Amino acid sequence: MQFVPIKQLLISVLLMTASFCARAESPKVLASIKPLQLIAQAVTEGVTDTEVLLPPGSSPHSHSLKPSDARKLRNADVIFWVGPSMETFLPKMLASAKGVKAVSAMDMHGIRLRSSEEHEHHIHEHGEHHDHGDYDPHIWLSTDNARVIAREMARVLMSVDKVNQSRYQRNLALFLNSMDQTDVRNGQKVEQSGRQPFFVFHNAYGYLQEQYGLEVAGYFTLNPEQQPGARHLVSLKGQLDKAGSACIFREPQFQPAYIERLTEGLSVRVGVLDPLAENIQSGPESYAKFINQLVDNITSCIQGTVKKSDKLS
Repeated sequence: MQFVPIKQLLISVLLMTASFCARAESPKVLASIKPLQLIAQAVTEGVTDTEVLLPPGSSPHSHSLKPSDARKLRNADVIFWVGPSMETFLPKMLASAKGVKAVSAMDMHGIRLRSSEEHEHHIHEHGEHHDHGDYDPHIWLSTDNARVIAREMARVLMSVDKVNQSRYQRNLALFLNSMDQTDVRNGQKVEQSGRQPFFVFHNAYGYLQEQYGLEVAGYFTLNPEQQPGARHLVSLKGQLDKAGSACIFREPQFQPAYIERLTEGLSVRVGVLDPLAENIQSGPESYAKFINQLVDNITSCIQGTVKKSDKLS
């Protein structure tokens, strides 16, 4: 009988254990911004917690890289991001992050991309060449796009983590069902509110507008990082004066003084819309809560404005 030396046996056991642990370890999933984290967490629930790259209060348009960001990215197996026209700081960072699978949502097959030109939209087909700068990057504000994103997230994760394939599939089915319920709920909310036009801080809500038939009358700025031009502000002032009693929505990340100047003396109701979901805690139902909150804030403000107008008349 041939005996295996104890040292050799121990090494074999350790190697087998390490191999098993490597296979059993859940993938480290990272999302660039909070809304993508919410979608990803619905897919990864029960397998791993999806982390987010941008800290609260940061804008993806102007985020400055920190060493901690680079470490977080290097440690990830997969990162889901929107695209270079949104996270302008990420392409260079991704180029140096070897071994990290980066998935751009704007390049996903089936994503609906709205033209940057107002009232136009375009369907991006797989393999079609396009310049991200031609399109509105706020794609996560459409539940139809959220469905596409979740499906692709599940496909990517199943390819890198075969052990948990069935869990990802179950989570995806739950998410898609949740989106159907969300659309029914919010469609009813919008119908009840009367679809009165409203004004938003920056030109980010076109996808939400199209999803539920909302009416954005105008926006204060095209890019939240830049002061709007004088001609645009004069035009917007005219629109606000003409609208009379109207809803205006600011965003928690920005507090520009020109909103107060433009609305001074006008009969307006000021609400808050947060397209980055900063006050939503990450969980399997969080994306639905995020979209519901946006619609609730819009419709409640509109209904309050309509009631106020009725009293005045």
